[in-house]
Parts: sequence; structure tokens; C-alpha cells
Amino acid sequence: MKNKLKMLGLALTLVASSAFPQAYPTKLVRIITPHPPGGPGDVPPRGIAQSLSQTFGQPFVVENRDGADGIIGAEAAAKATPDGYTLMYTSNGVVVVNAVARKKLPYDPVRDFVPIVQTGVLYSMIMAIPSVPANSMQEVLAILKAKPESLTLGTYGTGINFAAMVGRYTKARLGAVFYQIPYKSASQALQAAVAGQVQIVGYGLGQAATLVKAGKMKPLAINSAQRLPAFPNVPTIKETGIDVGFQSWFGFFAPAGTPNEVVHRLNTEIAKLLADPPFRAKFLASQGIEPDRGTGASPEAFARYMAEDREEFIKLAKIAEIEPQ
Repeated sequence: MKNKLKMLGLALTLVASSAFPQAYPTKLVRIITPHPPGGPGDVPPRGIAQSLSQTFGQPFVVENRDGADGIIGAEAAAKATPDGYTLMYTSNGVVVVNAVARKKLPYDPVRDFVPIVQTGVLYSMIMAIPSVPANSMQEVLAILKAKPESLTLGTYGTGINFAAMVGRYTKARLGAVFYQIPYKSASQALQAAVAGQVQIVGYGLGQAATLVKAGKMKPLAINSAQRLPAFPNVPTIKETGIDVGFQSWFGFFAPAGTPNEVVHRLNTEIAKLLADPPFRAKFLASQGIEPDRGTGASPEAFARYMAEDREEFIKLAKIAEIEPQ
């Protein structure tokens, strides 16, 4: 009799365990994004949260906790209870770049988070305001070589972003020196450029494309591996002689220790959305985020993708002579 009871108990445990993913979630799920409202760090998770709320029948709510290069939001997510009810949507700037560019962080990107799914790569464009007497990156470099710091470059945060990396590379390798002006955020740098307060700036392709088409900015280069169909006449950054492959990507994470069943179920549901063309067009492509080899892959594949990106950034940091701050 005792053995039968033990077997029954074991069976019930297995059933409960196997049913756990189907039972999740039973209450509100918050998605922390360490980015400001609007833009590629905010629009995609809101679209995904809306769809997940319908799929699961429970509210998924996005919470913006930006500041300090994403550190504030990432720390909050890392310290949250690992039960699947707190997630994080962020870029490699928070989970890769910060670890290389900072001496100390209140979170460990590898130890404190489990990857769920990568949502895509954010292509960025280097642009010039119309009054700049150059229509190509080569012409910009020629001006800077002839007269260093005669053109201003808007950067932001710690200065570890596409535009700043271009500035570091051209100075270290090409002898073309921008006068860099730091801003607190990418949106502030862009606003300064639109207002004519800075001459060169880099920004996500979604908003950049709108400004270029409106004639408010001139395109110089894009950080894609190949020229993009939407801008066939705009060269890749490497085509201009600047060997900076720095790209931003975004993805979902959960605090380490979150049940594996929850991580994989979220991966499955979000991957379905990423594979839907109308959804991607509305919430990701509109922000300049496009799929690449890691998009929608398994959590394990995403972890490997992150590790590879970390190694690439370490190499890039050496080329650009970046010292941890």
C-alpha cells in the first residue's frame, strides 16, 4: 500500500510538473525595458506584450526604467524573483557592451540573466545635417584630415555606440578627428542634430530613414553587412574604409533561475510573432530592427550568440582603444 501511495505521489508530481508551463502565467507579467519610451527599446516589447496578453489571457505590461546606460533597469530585473513574472527587454549595450566598457556593474550579464529570445538587429545610419559641405563619408574624412575637429559628432551615454565607435576608429586608424559632443541619450543627440546643434550623428534606421526621406539629414553610411534594398546608394560602413562592425541587437531575458519551462514557452510564443511579417513590419521594422541569424532561435542558441558577440566586441574595443571606465 505504501509503495502504491509513493507511486501515486510521484505520478501527481510529474503531472503537476508537466502542467506547469500550461498554467503559466496566472497573474500580471511585467517587462522591464532599460530604455526610454518610444524607439527600438520600447515599441517592440509593447507590441509583443499586447500579443502575449491575448495569447496567455493575463496582462503583460512594459515598465520603462531607463538611465545610467541601462544599468538601473538591468539591476532591477536581475534582482527580481526568478518566477517568470519579471522579464527584461534590452539591447546588447546593456548585456554585452556595459560588461566590457565598465569596470564594475551591479549585475553580471551572464550570471544574473537567462536569455529567452533575440528579436533582431538594429541597423543604424551615420548622417550629416544638410549644411555639412560633404555628401559622403569619404568627403567627411577628407575635411577632418585637413582640419581636425572641424566637424562635430554627437554621441551619447558612455560613448560606446555606433557613432562613437566611428569617431574612435577614424581617430585611431585614419587620422580623421571629429569634435565629439556627448549627450545623455541617443534621442537627445538626434534632436540636437535636427536642430543644427551637432553636424554628424548616428541613429537607428527607423527614425533615420524618416529624416533622410524628408531631406532633413544626409545619409553617409549604414552599419549593415551588405547594402540595404531600401537604401541601395548608401554604402556600408566598411565600404567607406571604416572597419567598425558594431551593431545593436535586442532580445528578451529573465532573471537567472527562472523555470526552464517558462523560458522555453515564452521563446516559442515570441518566436511565432517574430515570424509573422505584418507583426514585424509594425513593431520591429518600423524601428529599424531586422531579423538576422539569431532571431527567433532557441534560448540556448541565443546564449551562444551573446557569447560570440561579447568576443567580437572585446576585439573591437581593442581596435578603438576603449578603456573600461
